[in-house]
Amino acid sequence: MLIYNYFCNFAHIINNIIKKEMVMRHLRWMPLLIVIAVVIANNSCTSRDLFDEKITQEISDSLSPVDTLDKYHDWSLTDTRSIAVETNANVNAQWLKILTADPRQTEDAEVVAQVMTSSDQTAYFMSFCYPSILETLYAALIDDQGRYTVTAFPTSQSKVDFSEPLYTQQLIAYTPQPQAFVYCYEDEMPDFLTVDFDFNDIILNIAYERTGEREMRFHVELAAVGTGRQVGAAIRLKNFKYNDIESVTTVDDASFNVNNSGQDVPDQLLVVHKDRAPLLMSNNGSEEAVINLFCDAHWATGDLLTENYGQIQRKRYNVAKGSGTDYQTMVPREVTYIVTFKSALGLENLNFDLIDPFIIKEYNGGIFEVHQFAKRNDWVLNEYRVADIVKLPWALVIPYKKFRHTLEGVNIGFKKKDILGFGAYSRDRGHTFGEWSMDHTIAKDWYLNEHATDNQVY
Repeated sequence: MLIYNYFCNFAHIINNIIKKEMVMRHLRWMPLLIVIAVVIANNSCTSRDLFDEKITQEISDSLSPVDTLDKYHDWSLTDTRSIAVETNANVNAQWLKILTADPRQTEDAEVVAQVMTSSDQTAYFMSFCYPSILETLYAALIDDQGRYTVTAFPTSQSKVDFSEPLYTQQLIAYTPQPQAFVYCYEDEMPDFLTVDFDFNDIILNIAYERTGEREMRFHVELAAVGTGRQVGAAIRLKNFKYNDIESVTTVDDASFNVNNSGQDVPDQLLVVHKDRAPLLMSNNGSEEAVINLFCDAHWATGDLLTENYGQIQRKRYNVAKGSGTDYQTMVPREVTYIVTFKSALGLENLNFDLIDPFIIKEYNGGIFEVHQFAKRNDWVLNEYRVADIVKLPWALVIPYKKFRHTLEGVNIGFKKKDILGFGAYSRDRGHTFGEWSMDHTIAKDWYLNEHATDNQVY
């Protein structure tokens, strides 16, 4: 409106000049008036904040696939628990692990937390996140022969011991792996006009485990790239400082910034994220540690070659059934980051609440970060401002490694009033994304595979 008013005033002046038949007299002033108008317009553009939060929210409301949301929604499918564990010194244990299931009853048990034990210590403090749908967790002591002593406890319990184990020193047919969370991003943020709510623009599968007194390993898998734009990614370790970390390396020196032909991502490609260093410091004044993942998601798939950097065709990977001109099936690439801390202090508190994976993208000439809902107002490497999202988040965190993400352009779960509409997770009443959106206390299991519409998920 400010620019419009300037031009209206300018037009009004010219009109008066013409009406008073003073064209010739004022003609010599015309170039100067035009320059003044352009300067005013440019100044108004540079000084005015072009990101209008109110208008953005109005557009969001009109385009959202869900029209009535739970105003208390935090878009979290997990709970966090801190517990004290007493080992009772009944086995010569090397590890203490918290599991999502009894490993003797299922092969799907995952490790949500683990700590190395010692002969002179019997009490341990552990903090971890777990899927909200679980009501029971399992503590396991593993000895030097790989034998398990397991006890069950309700998720509401804060103290656990092994006074009455389910079984003692039993071999398990497999080794439970670290719990994996699936991070699903919409890269349109904050552009509501093009958003499709398929949450598949970037899909990262992330797991972590403590593998030494001062060592943590982060397993990062790039599962899908459903965007046609350049996107980078990194992980902030909230509450852990850059100077708390001794080093960040990778298993076998692997890197997402090196393609399948062994070529480094070229400088000519680097637009949204230019730093290749494995460890970064946040730019927001917190000095928090940042694990640097990749500069370009398409390059990170391993498919692009440097000789094509002048005219890249950015395909979409693992978001369509089969391959074609614009779509490609790929084997997900995984890189394991070895983070060695200078001290073990506080590592027992590191859980998924403090792990903040985010993507980096360009919008309207600015660099934006897309974070999970709980950290939506944070910025780490690039300062920006976003509307306080009321309708839907720009990222979903799914505590389920088998989660089947949506196909390209498929809404994750349409819900209007009391009518179940369409979408990948809208099939089973009582277990739909839309119902969970409207009431965060119900349908918390919507993301399980049995509730997906098969021809709408990958």
